[in-house]
Amino acid sequence: MCWVLDPVAEEGEVPLEGEVPEGEGENPIEGETAEGEGLTETLLLPGDVPLEMVWIPGGTFMMGRYPGEQDNTDEADPQHAVTVPGFWLGKYEVTKAQYNAVEGTTPWSGQSYILDDPDSPAVYVNWYSAKAFVARLNIHTGETFRLPSEAEWEYACRAGTTTRCYWGDDPSYTEGDAYCWRLYNAWNVGEGYAHVVGLKFPNDFGLFDMSGNVYEWCEDDWHLNYWGAPNDGSAWVYSPRVSRRVVRGGCFASTADHEGSAKRQNWYATNSDFHTGFRICR
Repeated sequence: MCWVLDPVAEEGEVPLEGEVPEGEGENPIEGETAEGEGLTETLLLPGDVPLEMVWIPGGTFMMGRYPGEQDNTDEADPQHAVTVPGFWLGKYEVTKAQYNAVEGTTPWSGQSYILDDPDSPAVYVNWYSAKAFVARLNIHTGETFRLPSEAEWEYACRAGTTTRCYWGDDPSYTEGDAYCWRLYNAWNVGEGYAHVVGLKFPNDFGLFDMSGNVYEWCEDDWHLNYWGAPNDGSAWVYSPRVSRRVVRGGCFASTADHEGSAKRQNWYATNSDFHTGFRICR
């Protein structure tokens, strides 16, 4: 059995434990990313199944709906500045192979709308099961993996952009098909399932499938808008927790209005289905 964290530097050096790359703590200019991006690390799971992580450099961004966007009603208002410390985020959505390597279960088996490929996202995983995955991962690695906060997710999705989507302002353009699996190039052409991860273009942080393919669980409880939201990148939760959680990113059956970087959705934490998965961070 193998649980090895193997850092790999694509640009510069990977930070040592307790350190962060140059540029951490600095606020990038609007529309730009901070220094330190391009760093990756690979965790080898049992069966030598790799799980790749990308370093997301810290910075400040405007979270929520930009003026003129129609993807949300008032759910992504008010737009507000959030300062996010640097963190590691999964390069891809957690795959079936990765989930089975950690949990030893295949909750998607026998279900509908499934691609039988180990490199496609793990689906039929509710919020609690996603949390159990990271808890087991932490037991075996001694690390602090978790689900991303909603603020971390949007910051990573935007990757320094201020446009409606991370590839531009109009998600209905065919350009979007190059970046995400969605209604038009998946469901409507008879491919009604989550596709193998990493087949579309990444965003500027090197993250794949941040839009489309599957919705992704966040740590946060669902709030109707951003009034009172934290500005430090942390998860926004109630005490005690409530029944609904935030999901982000759209899926292979989503229309263009679900692909915006600010678009918010919510499911019951107990919900598991064919179009919802997750990615991990630490």
